[in-house]
Amino acid sequence: MNTDNLQILSRQEDVTSFYNKATIVLNLSDKHRFVETFGLTALEAMSAGLPVIVPTEGGIAEMVTDGENGYKIDVQDLNKIVEYIHLLLSDQELYNKLSNNASAYSRNFNIDKMTESILSLFD
Repeated sequence: MNTDNLQILSRQEDVTSFYNKATIVLNLSDKHRFVETFGLTALEAMSAGLPVIVPTEGGIAEMVTDGENGYKIDVQDLNKIVEYIHLLLSDQELYNKLSNNASAYSRNFNIDKMTESILSLFD
């Protein structure tokens, strides 16, 4: 087995540099083992303008609109994951659209909007 393209790192305090080097972020959580309740990794990636591929269920899936800011794909469907990675890397116009939409979506999660949303629950 060749592992020249794999690097395993310990937990990082600041992941910004990793997102700045990335092109796409995948969260391949298996819904049969656990469900991502929120998906901070996807939101962090989107704030860096990165399209994401996420599971089909859980809170993380609620953040993604297929073909708009990323894709929801079952982790068991490796062929579809590969297909969409190739699609994103080969279609610059599509990539730019998803990247811009991901960045725009992430701006909904700022302190002012979150405070407003929480306060509206009390109205």
